[in-house]
Amino acid sequence: MRLGIYCDSGINGGHEEMLKRLILALASSEHVDTLYILVPESNALLHRYVTDLAHDNEKIRAVALAFTSETLRENRLTLVRAIRRTTATLRLLKLTKLIVAQGTIVSGLAGLIAGRYARLPTVSYLPLVDDPPVGAGATGKVKWLIKRVLYRAPNEFITLNDHLRLKLSMLAPRARAMVLENYVDDRFSRSRLRKREARAALGLPEDGTTIISHIGRINFCQKRQDFLMGAIERHPEAFKHALVLVVGEGSDASHLAARVQASPILSSCVRLVGPQSDVLPYIVASDTLVLPSAFEGVPLVMIESVLAERPIIVSRVSGLDLYLPDALLFPVDDVDAFVDRIFSAPDVPMKVLASEFRRRFSREVFNAQAQKVIAIAPSQPGASDLRTTQS
Repeated sequence: MRLGIYCDSGINGGHEEMLKRLILALASSEHVDTLYILVPESNALLHRYVTDLAHDNEKIRAVALAFTSETLRENRLTLVRAIRRTTATLRLLKLTKLIVAQGTIVSGLAGLIAGRYARLPTVSYLPLVDDPPVGAGATGKVKWLIKRVLYRAPNEFITLNDHLRLKLSMLAPRARAMVLENYVDDRFSRSRLRKREARAALGLPEDGTTIISHIGRINFCQKRQDFLMGAIERHPEAFKHALVLVVGEGSDASHLAARVQASPILSSCVRLVGPQSDVLPYIVASDTLVLPSAFEGVPLVMIESVLAERPIIVSRVSGLDLYLPDALLFPVDDVDAFVDRIFSAPDVPMKVLASEFRRRFSREVFNAQAQKVIAIAPSQPGASDLRTTQS
């Protein structure tokens, strides 16, 4: 099998980390003879990762893209040119199948359309699944209609759980939808780092202060750091003896910094840490982690926190209640319940849940599932859905 992987993302977040793990799993598959990986040259970290893999593994070939999805959004003519150029490249590679990494159904668009133009069986990997807009204006309805068309472009989907698989099957009934759960580095469950040591290394107080962390891309639309700030301002007494760490970077970082600086309440208990190459010390140092997202796939930080036996409070969206007990979930817009869960979370037992996650999200299970999914013959229109099973 001559397999292609297309990713035109200009950032390095959770989706890109999951893609790296998929690449490693497929490179070790006996079903894959050659693995062509198309990534933007301007995404220095991702491009370097792929070129280093290609240097060390004779199966892997790195193909540089001259654009990112972010730059294509700015110019429709550039998007058309990128589609044409990518189509020509895909035809030259003579692939058996193309996997397109999609954070949403409109990201990775040049690769998705080029794959269809090149008449390749095309697989969408990990697109978040939108819901029909409620109360949207004409523009919102038009955007939704365009997305409905795009959901029908891939021949297959690889997604993260049954909740997302069923939603994709409703949006694209003729495409096959398969489940491939991710894995997380074993070090999150085997680290010998202790809370006291982690706090000392990070310069955090050891005076009984409750440490609460939000780890993720700073994006108000999805990750809702603004919701977290609003919860603190609404319940200042609850956070009087707490320190909230916000770890990450993103499009709303400057807005978040301005809001914290302008608020005496927030300034007294919120620390903006910025992006970190290793989040393990922050997870271990925390009493509770929070993820009040409006929508998610299966967030890595949720798995990492549980493996480290740290409670994480997550909004009840996107089927995340399939993973966590009620004590760690809150209704998405209920600020009071959110705050209540934050401070009761340290009493939630984590050992049994961590043990379950350790088995469910292991590298061995992931590699076996990934190789099984990719070995399946390309689907034809009308093919039935398939759910891979855990070993």
